[in-house]
Amino acid sequence: MGISQRILRPTFVTAAIAALILTAGCAPSGAAEPAVGAAESGARASTPEATRAMLDGLGLDSADPAALATGLDALAVDSRTAEFSAAIMPGEIRVQPDQPGELVIPVPEDQFYLSVAPYRTQTHPCTFHVPTSCLGELRSVDAQLRVTDLATGDVVVDREVRTEDNGFVGVWLPRDGDFTVEMTVDGDTGSQVVRTGANDPTCLTTLQLNA
Repeated sequence: MGISQRILRPTFVTAAIAALILTAGCAPSGAAEPAVGAAESGARASTPEATRAMLDGLGLDSADPAALATGLDALAVDSRTAEFSAAIMPGEIRVQPDQPGELVIPVPEDQFYLSVAPYRTQTHPCTFHVPTSCLGELRSVDAQLRVTDLATGDVVVDREVRTEDNGFVGVWLPRDGDFTVEMTVDGDTGSQVVRTGANDPTCLTTLQLNA
């Protein structure tokens, strides 16, 4: 299930991530934990080169962290396997975390990837997004996403989106800011304030829609 919601102290973040990354995946409370990943091979990648080849086979480019994050979120739930996993942290994407073939891919220093799972009745705790196992309530639904910078009042995102098969929709935001994230689905709206600092959650599962 998801990592505890408490904020980790910077000096302990690396150690905590190493210890907890394999349990960072999330699923609705009471539901069976889905198998993670979408690898075609039955064996785990044993080297970083094999992991890159695995990503290539999925049409995902390890050299492009922005496209990689959104591509991982777009993987079909029914294609997940236990041989492939990935986690999106504030400063990096980890593919095959804590495995011999692990890849650690830095994200741009001025950007922050936030994956949002709006919900009506059922959600789950999650801090660091694991697109290969996280599962939200509202899968493949159309929504309006609006993000406002609290410091300036500027609207930085305002567009129609569709949640992925895993119930999440990802958005890239400026680093080190405070934002209001608002989503509307079929006339029901919810909002949540988020931060995009070095230790802040990349997984937002507390945005409840209200009529």
